[in-house]
Amino acid sequence: MHSKTPPRNRLAKVLPEAWRTYLIERGVPKRKYTAVLRATLTDGTVYEDLIVEQGWVIAIDRNGLGGTFEQRIPFNPQTIAAVEIIQVV
Repeated sequence: MHSKTPPRNRLAKVLPEAWRTYLIERGVPKRKYTAVLRATLTDGTVYEDLIVEQGWVIAIDRNGLGGTFEQRIPFNPQTIAAVEIIQVV
């Protein structure tokens, strides 16, 4: 189950359930967290600092760590092929 409203970025996209489960299995809390991930898409594109907050992809760089903002997420989260956890707050 994911949040009903996206946090801080109204253009955020929901992280697929498979990746949310992956994060939980590696010790990330189910709620109230912000994670910095290195994500690789199926087309080979790599996002070094993908910001995920409470199950939502909210930013593609570390500028999304503070405040309320609008940033378009330029990919479909369903195309994420691999993630590496960099930091969890």
